[in-house]
Amino acid sequence: MEWYLPMTIIPGIGLIILSTSNIMLELNREISKLEEAKHEKIEIIKLKLSQLKVLNISIVFQYLGVLLFLLSGIASPMYINKNIPKGLLFIGVAIISVSILLLLYYSIKSVSVRQKHLKLNK
Repeated sequence: MEWYLPMTIIPGIGLIILSTSNIMLELNREISKLEEAKHEKIEIIKLKLSQLKVLNISIVFQYLGVLLFLLSGIASPMYINKNIPKGLLFIGVAIISVSILLLLYYSIKSVSVRQKHLKLNK
């Protein structure tokens, strides 16, 4: 394994981090707006806070994945035994995969939360 392989994956993960951060910011704005009418929409606020928690966990996994990819890229030319860099790379891929699964879960659940929100506004 060459040292540059894990480094080529990082820009793609950076785009996922940017997208997740933007979603988190918009969700924070929505929660802030809902807090103004708190007594009517407490259930929606709780659902959106749970969504925010899922996004937060996902972005933590993304950062950990990037860290492992960087460590793998740095460790690759330093170690004669290539199992350490490969192990870091595989663990990083697994962690990013978990992050993507969390984002998929968020996407599926966000539709039902939006439907509940729209029903309350009628």
